[in-house]
Amino acid sequence: MGASIPLAPRAFAAASGSVLMRAIPATGEEIPAIGMGSWQTFSVGGNRALRDQRVKVLRAFFELGGGMIDSSPMYSSSEEVIGYCLSRLGEMPTLYSAIKV
Repeated sequence: MGASIPLAPRAFAAASGSVLMRAIPATGEEIPAIGMGSWQTFSVGGNRALRDQRVKVLRAFFELGGGMIDSSPMYSSSEEVIGYCLSRLGEMPTLYSAIKV
């Protein structure tokens, strides 16, 4: 089952030709309907090899039309690791970030 998860967005994008968007109620601006959770995926501490793997995860996410990342200070090192990844990606599409406490 784990091998099918990374393929699901690619299969969806190929089948539909576009990413499902939803409007932000207050502004009407559209963002992708599906975002990237960060609780366990990005909670890898200072392990450089695991952090570098997460850079690849975010790169694929953005390449496939993603743009929303959910996080929380309660998710251990997730926010720090996301910052690490974003600093290595260079220029990218607009990122929307939801932080909850």
